[in-house]
Amino acid sequence: MAASQHNDGLSGGPPRFFAIEEPEPGVVLVGTCVRGISRSADSGATWEPVRGFDHVSINAFATAAGGEVLAATSGGLYRSDDRGLNWVQLDGEPIYATAPSGPDRPDGLRTFRLLALRDGRTLAGTDGSGVWARPSRAGWAPLGADGAIVHSLAETPTGAILAGTHDGGVLRSDDGGSTFQRSSGNLADTSVHALTVLSDGSILAGTGQGLSRSADDGRTWQPHADELDTHRVFCVRQLDNGRVMAGSYAHLWIGEHDTWRLVDPGLTPDETWTVHFHGDTIYAGAKAGVLLSQDRGRTFQNVAPGSVVYGFAGTSPDGVLAGGDWGVRAGPDWEPVGETGPRTFTLFEVGPDRLLAGTLGQGLMEYRDANWSPVAGGPPHPHAYHVLRSTSGRLLAGTGAVIDGAKAGGVFTSDDDGRTWTQTLAGRNYYSLAQTSDGTIYAGGRRCYISASSDDGDSWSQRPLPLGREAKMYSLYTDGQDRIFLGAGGQLLRSDDGAHTWVVLDEGIDGISFYDIREGPGSILAAATSSGVYTSADGGDSWQAGTLG
Repeated sequence: MAASQHNDGLSGGPPRFFAIEEPEPGVVLVGTCVRGISRSADSGATWEPVRGFDHVSINAFATAAGGEVLAATSGGLYRSDDRGLNWVQLDGEPIYATAPSGPDRPDGLRTFRLLALRDGRTLAGTDGSGVWARPSRAGWAPLGADGAIVHSLAETPTGAILAGTHDGGVLRSDDGGSTFQRSSGNLADTSVHALTVLSDGSILAGTGQGLSRSADDGRTWQPHADELDTHRVFCVRQLDNGRVMAGSYAHLWIGEHDTWRLVDPGLTPDETWTVHFHGDTIYAGAKAGVLLSQDRGRTFQNVAPGSVVYGFAGTSPDGVLAGGDWGVRAGPDWEPVGETGPRTFTLFEVGPDRLLAGTLGQGLMEYRDANWSPVAGGPPHPHAYHVLRSTSGRLLAGTGAVIDGAKAGGVFTSDDDGRTWTQTLAGRNYYSLAQTSDGTIYAGGRRCYISASSDDGDSWSQRPLPLGREAKMYSLYTDGQDRIFLGAGGQLLRSDDGAHTWVVLDEGIDGISFYDIREGPGSILAAATSSGVYTSADGGDSWQAGTLG
């Protein structure tokens, strides 16, 4: 069984569902990034996490004809002879891919996917070297798609070979893989993480912007499953009962056509995304809905189940708004506030009866005169992650987009309360904004690149990369003493010198991702994390976990 691996600070965050397997009808395994395996024996109705895979990433499953299941993981190759209940480690070499016959792959190449063809060959999708093939009694040799990063492979009913690539869409071969042509008409996104052939002969592609479906052997594509739009889908699998399971960056679904339900495999029961102080009351946005604590974060109650909640805003001495997959709702009864679209990520109260909502997929939205509408002069990017009002009264927004296959959002400023916006920082997605008492504004960008502005966001300079390494960027926050907190992968960092140097705060929180931090009365810090809500009374030196009642 896998040993727990010490967190390296680069990974962390939501589970990221990378692999799905059904070794026998009704028995389903899901494999995740750094959260191990969960198993269902009733087609996904109930789940039980598999013990022993803490901090292990499950990259691929494969089932042999005799029922043996292999798992390619960050901790090596594992085998289960009882449909995923128990596992034996075969070796300790980290691998990304396995076929039912094992993980044999081209020497010296990182292989992301293996596929056994009907003609007896095995294909390998590689990292930058295209597609390779191994005949049943010969060594590996390159095929076509040279130079492509291949994340997924599929064989269509007619024998065509499809390769899902990083930033290159779907490539299609009608000559056994010798040559490939791009076959991505109407594809939702150019990054294709998963390909699967359904029982009716159609093909689903999991992309960086949801699911696409092909009904013509992989030649052209159409959007599929509106509910999954804007989600990065890493794995797709049709179950024996005909329904389809899809896994994304933070969610797992089972569905068909346009009817889908979220599935909780029990790997992150306490995961929270945002926190908000309303007086002495702490609100937390969780996968399970809105959590509330009235004892300084020691215990929480779920007061509004039913949706993932990403952001809060206070609307009056007694009112709180929550934004998430359900749009925007108002407490304490949590009734809908208009219709903002599928995913509201951040909320900002501009003034009485006027709100800004940053959405994932529909850009910046405005609520005024009891109606929601896009901000006509707003940022052009489809993802709006954070809105901040600086001490001068200027508004700033951090945004994101995929432009020419690359993540390239920016920071925008507004001097008319959010009616029109001007871009002042570009080059990457910017997820968090914060300001210290000297007026310096900090923008937290993708991979933890932090920029600072001393002129209210007009110009920016880049700070040194924290700890000299890239990592997942989750949160950036400044407290009342101008300490800067950075949620970076599976670590929490703090800077006391304006983001020039950082220390790791790891006392009891090693491997936990910090998605949001807020300061409340008495300088108490509350944090939404991958393991629930934590509070600190000493500036982040030590943290205490709350419990869900």
